[in-house]
Amino acid sequence: MSFEDKSQQYLESGLNFQHALLRDLLGYTIHPDIRSDGGLPKEAKIADIGTGTGQWLIDVSAELPSAQLDGFDLSEEQYPSKAWLPSQISLSQLDITKTIPSKLEGMYDLVHVQLFLCVVQKTGPAAILNELYKLLKPGGYLQWVEYDPVSFKVVSPDPSLEQSANEKHIEIIRGPEGKATEWPSELSLYLDHAGFQEINSKSYPLPPEMYAPFMQCHLFAAEEVSLKAMKNDGSESQGIMFRKLLAEVHKECQRGVTMAESPVVVIGQKPVRMSV
Repeated sequence: MSFEDKSQQYLESGLNFQHALLRDLLGYTIHPDIRSDGGLPKEAKIADIGTGTGQWLIDVSAELPSAQLDGFDLSEEQYPSKAWLPSQISLSQLDITKTIPSKLEGMYDLVHVQLFLCVVQKTGPAAILNELYKLLKPGGYLQWVEYDPVSFKVVSPDPSLEQSANEKHIEIIRGPEGKATEWPSELSLYLDHAGFQEINSKSYPLPPEMYAPFMQCHLFAAEEVSLKAMKNDGSESQGIMFRKLLAEVHKECQRGVTMAESPVVVIGQKPVRMSV
């Protein structure tokens, strides 16, 4: 199946696969420091921003059956049918890049964000962090899981194998001079500037057996970006040319050349007592 022929359902399957891989890599859904500190009440209110297919919330529902779980995304097109969701989960539309509705301010004990690399603009995540901060109750926690392009590197079982497509792919992700995608490695500093306390940042290097499946996830995501955020109106258009590169990346991957990386998780707490 070519990149062009994949359906929306296939992309949704890719998101679910990506979620499962991250859960296995991290070993948790909610960061242990949040759980161990008694930071979440039994009937916690939890928001998942950029919820996609809602899989993170579904996992949390099994761990916290009395919690209120609200998922938000810019579009509802990837939401599963409400008929099959646990009753405690609610899915709605929200653009976190804009000012949040006042009714959501100070509502949540935990706000979860995952994989916003393509959402955050060149200026960094400060504006989004301000909105996430507003969603939290005093004492509430933010948990942000992100790919870190600074950690991306090509790995190969044989130095003689061609790897130029993988190198070009990483170069495109990082952007001009790599400046646009440095913010995940500095995310803890952004949380500090936004007013969060008790900040904890940890990188999770992939074990070699996870190189290939994570690379498959990157190809899923890259294709979605090429279809939705790039021009596709001619044989030499940006989207079509990028998908040709992805096809070459895939060929190199089949020969064993792939990408190693270290996703990062950053948590922070909104102060219990706000300074006057």
